[in-house]
Amino acid sequence: MQIGEPTPRRKLEPLCDKIGRDNVERVVHDFYGRLQANEMMRPFFANMGDFASHESLIADYWWTVMGGKVDGPRPFDMLGKHQALNLHGAAFDTWLRIFEETLLTYLPPELAQRWLQMALGIGDTMKRHLGLQNN
Repeated sequence: MQIGEPTPRRKLEPLCDKIGRDNVERVVHDFYGRLQANEMMRPFFANMGDFASHESLIADYWWTVMGGKVDGPRPFDMLGKHQALNLHGAAFDTWLRIFEETLLTYLPPELAQRWLQMALGIGDTMKRHLGLQNN
């Protein structure tokens, strides 16, 4: 590049475009299957009811967090929904470990790490708001 030449424009590509909606749905579906199979996590989902609807909502949540758009408003109340579960610090740690394993099953390590970083930030925020930062 020479002095006076225009600077090439960088194309910003949201994480959702790099991962793809199909992969988001695969990760969410497999992740919830793994949670239900885990002895510590299973009780938190005992009264869930319509799992397909929940998975769809969570896939839409992650899609929007990564920069995607969904049709119509979606009721994302992560704090309110998780507050009633009486979660503890070990449950968050297990959730994140299983989430990381699931991400690495479907995504290249660099994309898995980027999504995991989002999950870690969201998890820290939830733990802080639920009073679990020291658990």
